[in-house]
Amino acid sequence: MKVFKRMMGAAALTSLLATRVFAVDAVVLGVNVKGSIKDGKSKEPLIGATVKIVGSNIATVTDAEGNYRLSGIADGIYDIEIKYVGYKTAVKRQVKIEDDKLTTLDMELESDEHKLADVVVVSRANRESENVTLMEQKAAVIAVQSVGAQELSRKGVGDAEAAVAKVSGISKQEGVKNVFVRGLGDRYNMTTLNGFPVPSEDPEYKNIALGFFSTDIIQSIDVNKAFYSDIPSDVAGADINITSKELTGDGKLDISISGGLNTQTVSADFMRLDGVNAFGFADKSQPGADLGAYTFGNSLDPSKHSLQVNQSYYISGGREFTVGNNPLRFFVVAGHNKNFSHYDEEVRNSITSGTLSQDMTGNISEVETSQIAMANLSYGIGSKHRIGYNFMMVHSTKESVGDYLGMDADYQSSDTYEGFMRRQQVNDNMLLVNQLSTRWQIGTNLDLDAGVAYNTISGNEPDRRINNLVKTASGYVPMKGTGIQQRYFSELDEKDLNLRAALTYKLKDGFEQHSNVQLGYIGRIVDDSFEAVEYDMSVVRQDAFDIDDVRFDDYFNQDNFAGGAFLLDRNVDEYSVKKNVLSVFAEATYQFTPRFTANVGLKYDDVLLRVAYNVNRGGSQGEQEIDKSYVLPSLNLRYDLTDKHTLRLAASKTYTLPQAKEISPFRYVSVSFNSQGNPDLQPSDNYNLDLKWDYYLSPSEIFSVTGFYKYIKRPISRIEIASAGGFLSYENIADHATAAGVEVELKKHIFSTPRKDGGLSRLTFGVNGAYTYTCAKVPLATDPSGSQLEGAAPWIVNADLTYMLRTGANSFNAAVVFNYFSDRIYTIGTEGYQDIVENGIPTLDFVASGKLGSHFGINFKARNLLNSARQLTRKGNATGEEVVLSKYRKGIDLSLGLTYSF
Repeated sequence: MKVFKRMMGAAALTSLLATRVFAVDAVVLGVNVKGSIKDGKSKEPLIGATVKIVGSNIATVTDAEGNYRLSGIADGIYDIEIKYVGYKTAVKRQVKIEDDKLTTLDMELESDEHKLADVVVVSRANRESENVTLMEQKAAVIAVQSVGAQELSRKGVGDAEAAVAKVSGISKQEGVKNVFVRGLGDRYNMTTLNGFPVPSEDPEYKNIALGFFSTDIIQSIDVNKAFYSDIPSDVAGADINITSKELTGDGKLDISISGGLNTQTVSADFMRLDGVNAFGFADKSQPGADLGAYTFGNSLDPSKHSLQVNQSYYISGGREFTVGNNPLRFFVVAGHNKNFSHYDEEVRNSITSGTLSQDMTGNISEVETSQIAMANLSYGIGSKHRIGYNFMMVHSTKESVGDYLGMDADYQSSDTYEGFMRRQQVNDNMLLVNQLSTRWQIGTNLDLDAGVAYNTISGNEPDRRINNLVKTASGYVPMKGTGIQQRYFSELDEKDLNLRAALTYKLKDGFEQHSNVQLGYIGRIVDDSFEAVEYDMSVVRQDAFDIDDVRFDDYFNQDNFAGGAFLLDRNVDEYSVKKNVLSVFAEATYQFTPRFTANVGLKYDDVLLRVAYNVNRGGSQGEQEIDKSYVLPSLNLRYDLTDKHTLRLAASKTYTLPQAKEISPFRYVSVSFNSQGNPDLQPSDNYNLDLKWDYYLSPSEIFSVTGFYKYIKRPISRIEIASAGGFLSYENIADHATAAGVEVELKKHIFSTPRKDGGLSRLTFGVNGAYTYTCAKVPLATDPSGSQLEGAAPWIVNADLTYMLRTGANSFNAAVVFNYFSDRIYTIGTEGYQDIVENGIPTLDFVASGKLGSHFGINFKARNLLNSARQLTRKGNATGEEVVLSKYRKGIDLSLGLTYSF
């Protein structure tokens, strides 16, 4: 309660100050006209509609509630024009405006199925609207699935990862940071922000974790499963492009707070490791090369806590100014989040027959802390030129403490092979993004788009602590051996420079949809350095521990080190990566008839990937280089059967480069397995084919069916090889692999009833499903006749039922959201091991939100209501019975939030 009182007190003070500031500002600016813009049929507010004084540069766009304000208008009689994508332009004639009076003008627009192209708007922010994202999909030659901020809010989605996981053909694999698209995982996908690639903060992954991008900074998300020349070519599943938020309207300020808890943290003895402050910044100091003393700063013993409260704080706002008779807009977002989770896990491993080599129970506590800051600045010069700057900072930390007790074949000091392991891990990552982009209309038919982005990543795993006790006749004692007692520090530093430029020449085709020819350049220059330092604390004297209250600091300390109880050794592994991808492309779009449009592209990529590594443990040192050139054609055809029915055909060639850590023989240690790279990996060549039919039931409703086929030469996958410790590596697992499937999507209003007070009552049902067939004949596999690809779920279903009520200035939304994926391959088994399978589960969420008047908002979320068991299984060869390798439940997350808008 103290936390909530403090939050409410801060919100009240901020409210008072902001109210005074905005009141003074309104007087200075002198608002002349205000009002709202709605859909004439559904009465929905239209986000981002352009409202302009005809014959002047005075214009604005409607905000998230469809409201607008116009300022600085001299006395007179004016025509006011309203434009919106997919709607007929409306003009209110002869509006009398007086400097000392406020004129209210509310308008309703009529949809226009034919007018989907060339609508000029003051801001791109209208893409937050569900209607606009769907209309853009309809107008596009190339198939794309878009999700706007309005839809994210309606479904209670918290971040980009959760958002794209609700798109057809996409699923999330437990324990993996990123998503699988059409059965293809992280290495086959691409993440971009405002069209520029964004690097991963973690050396285990190619793409940045989508969970970094909270919905507070997302305007819309585009999922491109059909490819063309103007996007990066290192992709086969999807290019997931996140568009950051911009200002809607001429000014806003929002403050939001929320608190909640996970049902499994309520009664748990929650463990927090030492060395991380309240904001998630970890102590990264380490002893260095001089091992004359035991000088680690962080404790080996976690502290125990009771109730842990999830919390989130956000503030966002912006203003529009007039500079040189042109609009200058800025928008900023800042937020802080902290979330706690606790679960008990079954951890097992087995030999090929199915006999257990590990059988332990784990008690795991996790804390995720993040801060995010985003700023957008845009300046328009008339209607012909625009320049914009985007900055984003994301700091994210995940703390994990796990105590594991039970049997493991490595505990060889007794016949029972019993022992205890404590694993404490911190991942502390910082991403800085700087993007500068501009668009210039050079002539009547010639446009220039250009931009540069510079990103830096600092990914740290500081002071990972692993300690083991083994059960003997004397009790539980520190286990001897190399790598058994360790402290581990790793750091990834990445600098990522992106350049792009494109000239577009518009062709006259006799139709409203402009045809064009585009010539462009895309460049990406990446420089990585990775270092991992392992401090091995080799046990000499085995003192007995109290297994009910394990305190490793009582043994691993300076006095015992000086007394010879244990020894210290230091190993350093490192690798560096230089990746240059330079591309030139030519692309042409031409509308041949009122119903048929074609897009043809040809791209040339010059790729250089050089990895130099020095792995002390094992004495591996060397350099690996991939130097290749690619000629990449693409074809996208669109045919409108009617105004509501559209067919799209897409064909393209792309490629997939191995990740840096996959071609460096660097070894990573996990709870139940080790993984190590393979210097002999080669890139994959991908051939992609899509056929999609869209049926636009209305401007906000759709039914679509998509068929796809992919042929992948030299596919890359993680495999398990025979070893005592469960050893994973990476291979070009087959000569080729195929992926094919069908995706279906439906979004339909069960009813949509305008109210007499101008409001709306609506019940909407949405569902999408996908069936995906994948196959690779893996010579090393235990079953060489064919295997699914890693992470490929044959069946995926997402559904939601949403009710919306809007009456006057008040509104209410409630949604039930369901997801399901079927069993899928987690790791392909080889050399006698069967495949590791992630068992399919259903999930169910409930979200509700309301707005009380123009200022107050409230929301409630209940996630993972079914609390299904998440587990990995593998069959043994002797009996064919499944062995559960990992099993746990995540608990139900409950949260309540408040928002105040000024």
